[in-house]
Amino acid sequence: MNHLLIFDNDAPAYRTELENRNLPGLSIASTTDLDEARSCAPEVEIIFGQPALVAEILPEARRLRWVQSTFAGIEPLCRPTLRTDYRLTGVKDIFGALMREYVIGYIILRERSFLQMHRNQQNRTWQRIAYRGLAEVTIGVIGLGSIGRSIARAARGFGMTVLGMKRTAEEVEGVDHLYLPEQVEAFLPQLDYLVTILPDTPGSRHFITRKELQMMKSSAVLINVGRGVTVKQDDLVEALQNNDIGGAILDVFENEPLPEESPLWGMDNVIVTPHNSAYSFPAQVAGIFAENYRLFIEERPLRYLIDFNRGY
Repeated sequence: MNHLLIFDNDAPAYRTELENRNLPGLSIASTTDLDEARSCAPEVEIIFGQPALVAEILPEARRLRWVQSTFAGIEPLCRPTLRTDYRLTGVKDIFGALMREYVIGYIILRERSFLQMHRNQQNRTWQRIAYRGLAEVTIGVIGLGSIGRSIARAARGFGMTVLGMKRTAEEVEGVDHLYLPEQVEAFLPQLDYLVTILPDTPGSRHFITRKELQMMKSSAVLINVGRGVTVKQDDLVEALQNNDIGGAILDVFENEPLPEESPLWGMDNVIVTPHNSAYSFPAQVAGIFAENYRLFIEERPLRYLIDFNRGY
């Protein structure tokens, strides 16, 4: 018998999903309470939950063999001070569709001036607003994992020119030209939209600073749907205030929730959303756990295994 602890804010929903799947040889406990999770942890081999919560109970989980994250971001479990004597698996291939809807949706919102037209409607103003088609737009995607590739393919489908950046050179479907990080000075000036989908790793923190922002067109827009720490937020605020770039669409921030005193809230050229470009739907994430559990009991390699050293 394998013993599972679900420790997540949506633990009841995940437990229902897993119980309905009748996974063989699996005893399930679930909680949203830290003290209860700590009391259960010594008896379990498997934990399924939010990385930040799971990190709190790692010392008590003496029999631990595998952790399945419910989030795409697993940074709290990759801190150098934490143990790594277990397998950690992430969540992939379910957020791409949601994030591409977010990115493409906001690009269309801006390019077709939908917000301005709505304001004109409220003011009973009949005003034609000039626009360009998406075939005239160049988008750059930094971070070409499964989500970045999904966004690239969608952008290409709308006729946009798609440039990409990743650490290793390879052909990527949907990307017209690929750049390496050391080619950033050639990459950034071409873009109308820069989409960052980088994970939080030592090499990606503050990847975009004032230096990079000043390389971009004054009309360019930054879209961050990856991790807030990959963009130096104070530099971004300064660039927006000085009109170094044309705007920003931000779903993630260095500090969340975004503090009320942040100037980003009041900027006309900024859209702020509360880290919800892609929601973790319990049924989908439970499906990933169920598939991996079958591999686990068959002693086969698990899907979406995380490299603790790389952080993804």
